[in-house]
Amino acid sequence: MSSYAVQTHESGTWPLAGSPEARRVGFVVLVSVLAIVPVLLFGVPSNRDLANHFRFALPFYDAIAGGNFYPSWLAESNGGYGDPSFRFYPPALYYLLGLFRFLTGEWYFATLLTFAVVSVAGGLGIYFWARSVLPASDAASAGLIYAVAPYHLNQLYQATMLAEWAGAAVLPFAFGFLERICARGKRTDIAGFAACYALLVLTHLPLTVIGSLALLVYALVRIESGRRIQTLGKLTTAVALGLCASSVYWVTMVSEMRWISINTVDYDSSVDYRRNFLLSTFSPDNLNVWWMNILALMTLLLSAPLILMARRHVWRDRPQLRPVAVFTAFALFMALPLSRPVWQLLAPLQQTQFPWRWLALISMGVAILVAAGLSLLSQAGKETVRVKQLVIMGAMTISVVFTFSHVVREAKFLPHHSFEETLTDVRGTASVNYWFPIWATSTPRAMNTAIEAADRNVIVQSWTPESRHFSVAEGNVTEARLKTFYYPNWTAKSGQQVLSTRPDKDGALLVSLPADAISVDLDFVEPRRSRVSAYASLAGFGLIGVLGMSLPWRRRQ
Repeated sequence: MSSYAVQTHESGTWPLAGSPEARRVGFVVLVSVLAIVPVLLFGVPSNRDLANHFRFALPFYDAIAGGNFYPSWLAESNGGYGDPSFRFYPPALYYLLGLFRFLTGEWYFATLLTFAVVSVAGGLGIYFWARSVLPASDAASAGLIYAVAPYHLNQLYQATMLAEWAGAAVLPFAFGFLERICARGKRTDIAGFAACYALLVLTHLPLTVIGSLALLVYALVRIESGRRIQTLGKLTTAVALGLCASSVYWVTMVSEMRWISINTVDYDSSVDYRRNFLLSTFSPDNLNVWWMNILALMTLLLSAPLILMARRHVWRDRPQLRPVAVFTAFALFMALPLSRPVWQLLAPLQQTQFPWRWLALISMGVAILVAAGLSLLSQAGKETVRVKQLVIMGAMTISVVFTFSHVVREAKFLPHHSFEETLTDVRGTASVNYWFPIWATSTPRAMNTAIEAADRNVIVQSWTPESRHFSVAEGNVTEARLKTFYYPNWTAKSGQQVLSTRPDKDGALLVSLPADAISVDLDFVEPRRSRVSAYASLAGFGLIGVLGMSLPWRRRQ
């Protein structure tokens, strides 16, 4: 691929206040805030996923408030049996929610602030990436188009896929830094990519999987032939640093995946990737695909300038857009049944559940390409037939009107009091079937007490999410059944004696008891790898910080 100059301001510097560049950044921020005005006016959009997010967020915040800054066990779910979802779901969104909960004192306004921050970050991310390949005015247009993209707004207003929506705010920054590494390869670009990749891993796992594949395709197209080894070395370093910084999460997740259900308890066919390709069905019986087909059509209408002008101007006049065009085409391919052989080869890809998730990436690429197309359209003059201009603008108008009249207006909003009532009802509800331990059932036997030990008397001294202490009177050798799902990290001791544990037939934790009276300490103990990965994450972020610093002597030069 031929070399071309990157049209961007220096990484690590900000536009001067009052400058044209600063005004365009301010425009992107304004548009991103306007996109969530319905939320500010009417309340938090509600869907099944909203309850799932706050089933996680509430006890996560409680643990942090109690001094446990990375909790290990979600104790209150499943009616008190708990689940290990803290160990498998990326925590970044919940730290952000928790921060605003601490600052505002209540969940409703914390949620609104989180939405505002994520929305603005998404718009700025697209601007940052687009600014690498387009003039500032076109990059601002890309931010506007992304703000009204059908699937992007659907993530918030209809699906309430908050973690994916947050991940979609991080991923454009990763592409922007990838572009800069390929163009100039400064150490600040390497640090920026590493930080964004780590944050992506810590925000949304499915988007990390598909985003990593898309980043690879983009890099293969973008890397210049004369600098392949050098650029690949820098990209490899950046990815390694990102993985190191996020290892506190993914090391545990990868090590313990074999201990959770992953849709084998109460199997749900609706999340089988084979049923969720775009255009795989047009029947409303499969509501997910039926609705995503409509959003794909609206995205197609939004990209009218791109479709009518891409071949001539992208491939001849603006070669810097070629990687974006290839990336967008690849994302579309991966969302369609044509890509089924690729999905069958890559098991991690299958666990992302929904091939239509690629619409998130398609929306990013379309935003940049359409912005370039609109710019060319406005400059076309006599070369463009007036009718063609009207068709293009008409198609885009249909897309935007549909998005706001259906995706946004038809959302189910929860005002302040309804939202707080929903949070009250969330506590103790059942896990998503992915997070059940493999030994468990979704309907464990009801227990009237926290511990059953046959006919032996039990006194509970303390009962916290990750530490329980109780005493059992003397009696026959038996097993105590606890209202807690078995997990290998639960360790039962009496003094220095380790008591054996095992799962009951419904997954409840059983602890062996001798005949003597005994005091039992039951603790959720992290393995050594968890401590090592925590230190590795601290070291990784430290290295990223050092790599990204602009040293005084460099500034003087």
